Amino acid sequence: MSTVGATPVAESQSISVTENVDVWERSPLTLRTTSEGPTTIVAPRTFINVESAATGNLPLNKRTVTIHERNESINMSFEPRIGAGTRTLAGDEAQLLAVKLDRVPTTAGVDASNISAAALGDVFENNSDTTSSELLDDAEGVGTIDENGELNASYTPESGGAYGFVLVTVNEGDDGLSVSDGNVSVDGNVTVVGVEQAIVQDNASTVEPAQNPVNPGDNVTLDVDTEMEDENATHAVMLVRRGELQRQSSTVTVSGELNESFSQDQITVENSFDNVSGVATVGDNTSIAGLNLSGTQSIPAIGLQGIFGVVVSEAESDAGGDVIHASVTVVSADSDANVTVQTLDSWPNGAYQYVHVAVGNETGTINSDTGTVAVSPGGGPGNGGGPPDNAGGPNSAGDDDGDGAE
Repeated sequence: MSTVGATPVAESQSISVTENVDVWERSPLTLRTTSEGPTTIVAPRTFINVESAATGNLPLNKRTVTIHERNESINMSFEPRIGAGTRTLAGDEAQLLAVKLDRVPTTAGVDASNISAAALGDVFENNSDTTSSELLDDAEGVGTIDENGELNASYTPESGGAYGFVLVTVNEGDDGLSVSDGNVSVDGNVTVVGVEQAIVQDNASTVEPAQNPVNPGDNVTLDVDTEMEDENATHAVMLVRRGELQRQSSTVTVSGELNESFSQDQITVENSFDNVSGVATVGDNTSIAGLNLSGTQSIPAIGLQGIFGVVVSEAESDAGGDVIHASVTVVSADSDANVTVQTLDSWPNGAYQYVHVAVGNETGTINSDTGTVAVSPGGGPGNGGGPPDNAGGPNSAGDDDGDGAE
């Protein structure tokens, strides 16, 4: 096993996952996508506590959930974060490994696969659920970490799907990573210092509310058109009151050792809200972007799958306390379909953001769209009132009136 890291990362903060690969325990904090995608929602503030590393509650710095576009650059930044100083890595040679995942881990929102030493070990030993791997190094502008401990990179995906990004530093004199026929090889010693994930759509769907505004308690029916041809799809639609998610928080605690026996049972989640006031309509064995939504789950309200999963597992028609007003429908239907989401009589007036994601049942093609619907008394047929502007992107996170729709 490797005993010396490839970088000035303290040995006590690194985990050896293969003979040549170590993982810095703070690597889930440092690398983040910075691009705005066509479908964006602002998530709760999220904290992570890795007990074996005595981190305390550290911000995960993942406030926006974005679906990116194929053939468009995904920009990323590696930099010092709270609990993860990177200036000691200044001058180290870096490489960025981009892998397309065959499926999204069931704990995708917390990026537990990035924390798991076993999962990263599988990537480097070519035993993971990946369909392709690409390496970005000097030729693609991924060189040395600068004097401030920072590095910027970009990757352009050619197809939709779930992608993972692994930033490594290379021991001086070694070649580091190489990729041939999709297989990853390691020459010398490398240390994983940053990890991130992204979901990429193949095309945008077009979603139009059949009625807008609607009365509290009325169904919201969305007319969905996708770019998929001759294919059935799984449609997932979430309807959530704008501005509510951003005022909440989610704390993920990882207990036990981060080694080859790591399991989801080591992850516990505590949310600041008590319940979800809404209705979940989900068929048996229904999944969206790799996450099975047909059962009760304990997952954090971060990441696209995490937000959908929390609403599905906690939605109640008589929920009380500090609640989020949201409903979800997941249904398998034609690629073009009408999808209905329920509201409740108790829902307060206001603008509600809908997020639509369609995944082709045969090809895995991803389409998505987002917009808003007004919920207000007198919003039934013939009462007038056009749809509100779909304003407020991820930069409006401090606006109590809402955010996230584009």
